[in-house]
Amino acid sequence: MRLVLTSLISIVRSPLHPISRRVSNFPRLGTAKLHRRYASNLTVVTHEHRVPEQIEDPKITEDVRKANALVTSFMKFMDLVKDEPMKGEQQRTWIRDRFRAPDFQIPSQAKIAENIIHFLFERRLLDQAIVVYRQMLEDGLLPSPSTDALFLAVTMKVSEAPGRDQFEGFKTIFGYRSFTETHFMELLDHMVTLEIEPDAAADLTRLFISLKDEGYRPSHELIMKLIDLQTRAGQIEDAADTIAEYDFNQGAQSAFDYSAEPYARMIHSTPASDQAAVDWIMGVMREKDIPIHIIVFNSLIARQSQNKDLRKAFAFYGVLIRLASTTPLRPDAATYKNLFRVLGYQYKADYRANASRKYQDTGAVTPPRQLFNDMMALWFSTKFHPPASEDPRKRRQQIEMDQGLLIIALRAFLYTADLPGALIVLRTTSELGLPITERTYFVVMRFLTRQVYYDIYRARLKAIQPLFAFELIGPFDPRAITRDENAAYHWIMERLLAHNGREGTHHGSVPTVERILAQETAGPSGERLDHWPLVNMLQRALQIRAAERAKMSIPWGHNYRKRKLAQTQEEMVPKDIPIYTANISYSYNRPLTSLSAVTYR
Repeated sequence: MRLVLTSLISIVRSPLHPISRRVSNFPRLGTAKLHRRYASNLTVVTHEHRVPEQIEDPKITEDVRKANALVTSFMKFMDLVKDEPMKGEQQRTWIRDRFRAPDFQIPSQAKIAENIIHFLFERRLLDQAIVVYRQMLEDGLLPSPSTDALFLAVTMKVSEAPGRDQFEGFKTIFGYRSFTETHFMELLDHMVTLEIEPDAAADLTRLFISLKDEGYRPSHELIMKLIDLQTRAGQIEDAADTIAEYDFNQGAQSAFDYSAEPYARMIHSTPASDQAAVDWIMGVMREKDIPIHIIVFNSLIARQSQNKDLRKAFAFYGVLIRLASTTPLRPDAATYKNLFRVLGYQYKADYRANASRKYQDTGAVTPPRQLFNDMMALWFSTKFHPPASEDPRKRRQQIEMDQGLLIIALRAFLYTADLPGALIVLRTTSELGLPITERTYFVVMRFLTRQVYYDIYRARLKAIQPLFAFELIGPFDPRAITRDENAAYHWIMERLLAHNGREGTHHGSVPTVERILAQETAGPSGERLDHWPLVNMLQRALQIRAAERAKMSIPWGHNYRKRKLAQTQEEMVPKDIPIYTANISYSYNRPLTSLSAVTYR
């Protein structure tokens, strides 16, 4: 749509938007710089095939250089694949024989260009994406409505009157039958990337819904997104009206799974400092006699976690526990995730305020071990844990939820320096039949790597031996640790795996450091991983820390460790409650198979 490009160019040429020197990595820029950044390449694009000029600036990252090279190659490719009639029966026969598969499709130039655009946009390389978009229009290729909508959103970011200039363009695009709700949800995701204000996104959502056919009914996901946008924009009364509109609309089925669901989303979306808005929402729920659901408690607890308010978070938890004894209401996985998350960052047994932890009395706070005991009784017991779903997709979601909960609990015990508690969490994970993942390795090894690094640093300052580091990674020359923290951390992680992965590694494979560090982007591999390297690391750390407290240079023995773990197990895992066992091995690429629980020595 040339309207979009015209809007972009007119904004660029406005005296209110002077073009600045090109900079990379736009997410780090403020709003004023974003105005100039989106437009920086448009003025160098002419009717010739021109690409972002290769500025020899050390600030330009390698990713940007690669993207520029990609755009250059793409422009040459566009010249080579102009749509021309086939010449000769021989060529047609060759192509027919080469691609005989009935489902084989050769993408058009426009489709290839749009794939390139979305590839660049997802990597925040808007300069290069705009160049490709301009070239599409110069070559007479017709972009899809979703691509036009994407660049209209870009103009919203740089416009002096966001929404007004683009309204007619969006109105035209949303009116196309080919622009579906799926496309609109993708557009909303792009608007989050562009940091467009939620009130503008909410107005566009209303516009999209109003332009659809009379029989159109927004999906549950879109309605919840609209409520979220309106609440974050401060339009809580409008959000309440949206709930009323779609709860029971002319006798149709409610858009919500349960009546408290949209109100919980409103509570979750209100600014952390706006307690008055939460009070107003709770008042509406009382007025409408909305039954309290666990997700409302979870939203309230999550708000206090964001505010780093331990006492209020556990005050809500205390109310929930009292209700659990007389009503069907009880904590779920999300409840304990929020509580363990705030404990990990805010709780200390010997509480002292510091730069990241404000002073507060922890007397009313449930200690981590007691909270884990509650979790085992109220979530992981056979009485309360949801039964395993027969649907493979839902089953994977259940497993991921339980795995994620235990990993957050493990991190909380590590951050509160409770190594026996962390070992019991690892043991419980295996007893529940849940596999160890790369994320588990990452959490444990990141914590211990920092401990080793600072032990070496402290030993250098005091001219003493780094006993903790020697115990964890074996003998080494402390002078080998460089000032480059990233290189030092990588070296320590490799030594941790090498020193602790030799013993008892018959329960699965040991991941490499690269695989562990890539877990956030690559996700779990599905391969069965060995738990013993992590156990060995934590056991060694436990024994040497005990020796340090006793001012001894030799790690305490196995008897001390076994006695300590037995005491901790008694505190954390209830004896008389049957515990739910998943008894599966989870794989992203393979079907679920049986896995017997692992016994710890």
